[in-house]
Amino acid sequence: MVFERRHQEEPTDAAGYVNRGSRYGRNGVYHRAIEDFTKALELDPEHADAYYNRGCSWYEAGKYDDAIADLTRAIELDPLADHYYGQRAVVYLFDDQPELSQADQDKCEELRVQAQEG
Repeated sequence: MVFERRHQEEPTDAAGYVNRGSRYGRNGVYHRAIEDFTKALELDPEHADAYYNRGCSWYEAGKYDDAIADLTRAIELDPLADHYYGQRAVVYLFDDQPELSQADQDKCEELRVQAQEG
């Protein structure tokens, strides 16, 4: 696979694994993305974006419980990141939890309004 050959160099830090994992995710190679995000979290267990991105990959792989767990952890680490709530709202919707989805959509919108108001 051309994509994998171009990205064979191993990252050396959490940010490098998140970067490569994001590229895998954008190309639909979710199992590799999840592996890289997991490695990033081994190196930096407080890396909110690694949890967020792994949660997105779990969602794409149809693993909603894992996605919700990771997105929840990302929110715990960075409760002002509106897109974390937005993504979890989508997962809740697909997991047939409309009330929780609506609550996250509302929180996402609230945070966006607050950010615009300065």
